[in-house]
Amino acid sequence: MNLAAFVLSWSPVLLLAVLAVVFKRPALELSVYGVLFTAALAHLAFQTPLSVILMAAVDGVVTTLPLLLVVTAGILLSHLLVASRSIDRIVDWFLQGLRHPRHRHLFIGLGICNFLEGASVIAEPIVAPMLRAAGVNPARAAALSIIGYAGLMSVEMAGIIITVLALVTGLPLGELAAATAWLSVPAVLALAAAIPWYLPLKDGRWSFLPQVLGSGLLVSLVALVTTLTLGVALAGMAGGLALMVALMLLGARRWRWRPEIIRDLLPFAAILLPLLLVNTVPRLKEATQSLWVFQVQVVPIHRITMTPFFSAYLYLFLALGVAVALFRGEVNTRKVLAAGLRQAGRALTAMALFGAMGQIIAYSGYGVGFAGLEQMRNIPWVLAMGLKSYTGSWYPLFVPLLGWVGTFLTGYGVASLMLFGGLQVHAAALLGASPVWLAAGLTVGSAVGSISSPFKIALAAPMCGALRQEGEILRRTIPLGLAASFLLGLILWAF
Repeated sequence: MNLAAFVLSWSPVLLLAVLAVVFKRPALELSVYGVLFTAALAHLAFQTPLSVILMAAVDGVVTTLPLLLVVTAGILLSHLLVASRSIDRIVDWFLQGLRHPRHRHLFIGLGICNFLEGASVIAEPIVAPMLRAAGVNPARAAALSIIGYAGLMSVEMAGIIITVLALVTGLPLGELAAATAWLSVPAVLALAAAIPWYLPLKDGRWSFLPQVLGSGLLVSLVALVTTLTLGVALAGMAGGLALMVALMLLGARRWRWRPEIIRDLLPFAAILLPLLLVNTVPRLKEATQSLWVFQVQVVPIHRITMTPFFSAYLYLFLALGVAVALFRGEVNTRKVLAAGLRQAGRALTAMALFGAMGQIIAYSGYGVGFAGLEQMRNIPWVLAMGLKSYTGSWYPLFVPLLGWVGTFLTGYGVASLMLFGGLQVHAAALLGASPVWLAAGLTVGSAVGSISSPFKIALAAPMCGALRQEGEILRRTIPLGLAASFLLGLILWAF
């Protein structure tokens, strides 16, 4: 393994980390510097043709399009709910039914957050403004909207992440799901331990830690049991719902039903009910995955499939329409939505550029026309094989870090699996280790990487008034993600 190439493969990570942590640059600047640097690195150091780089960048933007639609709808919806004070009324309603005011942070940040992600609903557009309305400052609300679900994300998204992992590695889906669910327990607890740092001082911090850890343990154990008994597709929803019910039962004596709250909850029902149906009713799930399907192919080796009736963005726009109809008499909806679009511009541009950066990295080393791949010129291959070569028997310690790196660079946990999943099977054979556990460690590490991803932070920040504070957020979440990844690696290595 060429040491110089291995060091260069880490340079995009180091560049973004320095710009975010040291210079506290916002997401849009990070994305511009990142895509330009990565393109130059792929062309000059890894000898990738410019035509391949350009096509890979366009492929990254198109691949990101479904998520951009989710973000657009989520930003517009959150703006309308905030302007109409609907979010404030919902949070107040939650608060009056909980035994202690600080329980609302657990209800939203761990309960609702994991329930939504488990149902394949992008949590940030809903959870970040709710946390802001619950008294958390903007930057910390943005971070918490990701920290709350990142530890459990591997067994969320209706099980699609484990499905992709099984396809990439060829390992049994059931064994992968079980190992990933077990490893998600310490991941949830590690991130939950950091939650008090992000809460208002008036609500207490370290005195609140046992309740935070207990809540994290409940969410992760219910998800684990659900994975082992009912299947991974329901794990995240079950974990989040269990905590929500537990907190509601603790405060049930003081809970007062308000019929008018139904109106405020209707937009959320327009998101959740269709997604629950299409993810839990087999015939409906099959139908929505085959109805009105679009396929786009920018590069010859990657076909992008869009399924509007199965994806979250259609139902987010449905919820937006419901909210407009409900609140148009209270706010100037046209003005509110126009302001939301203006604010969304920077975030959407940053996310599209991060998507382009991720695909440039993934397709580095391909020849003209994507005719063939030279592995020694492929950044993910060099990074992963170098890590294996230089760490030897310590390799399992760094597997979650590899997953973290993939998500940090691309913004997608699934992208980490596509980049590094197959390698775990080969590494396990060389080391005499379990390929299932190495693949699970990679997956949970990629999930933890969400909290340190400029892409994810760019998604969360504009939802709660933290636009242009992305660098400050990343300064805190990058060390947290690295620490959690190494903790998981230590557990994996001990196995």
